[in-house]
Amino acid sequence: MNTSRETVAGVELLQVLGQDPSVGIVFFHGYGANMHDLFPLWELWHAEKFNWYFPNGIHSLSMGPYAGRAWFSIDLEELDRAMREGRTRDLKKSVPPELDQTLRMLDALVSELSTRHETIVLGGFSQGAMCAAHLSLRPSLRVDGLVLLSGALLAEERFPEQARGIPFYQSHGQQDPVLPLAGARDLEERLRSLQFKGHLKPFSGGHEIPSSVIGDVSSFLRQFS
Repeated sequence: MNTSRETVAGVELLQVLGQDPSVGIVFFHGYGANMHDLFPLWELWHAEKFNWYFPNGIHSLSMGPYAGRAWFSIDLEELDRAMREGRTRDLKKSVPPELDQTLRMLDALVSELSTRHETIVLGGFSQGAMCAAHLSLRPSLRVDGLVLLSGALLAEERFPEQARGIPFYQSHGQQDPVLPLAGARDLEERLRSLQFKGHLKPFSGGHEIPSSVIGDVSSFLRQFS
């Protein structure tokens, strides 16, 4: 396997490439992380035909010595209030100001990767899962599978009325204080209404990727190997 750092369609990423170009898998990290965050997971999920891409968030964050990145901004004060008050934040009607720009850039990235690989699978955690969900619905892109870890329904008005239904795996913590389970259920319902094939699998835990989910994702990806 060849591991390297590259810029594709203006987006910096870490990639792990094999000799077989069959499958490209793109994973988007969550808010405040960077392209190194999910990178170690490829070894747990790898199959011979897989090629891996872990993009860096487009927007930089001021987080002291740590190089945090994001796909779009978050109202951190509102998030803190909601967590302290035990309130559920409904993101269905929320359209972050950077979302459209981010999706345009990621559309170009996935389009370029589609010229390299016969099959494209998108995945992400939290913010990254929301971006992956939106990208999977864009008619300009050919996406064959979707992995959604601790995401939520965001900017529902940007969802199309029709889409090409594809397989998806979705997980979410039942005690998630950052993105409560209700938002994940909304996302599942919306995707299934668009003929996507899959279901939400809640787990006992918070805003995280437990070992049970790592195993589930490995099983889900096996259909593309």
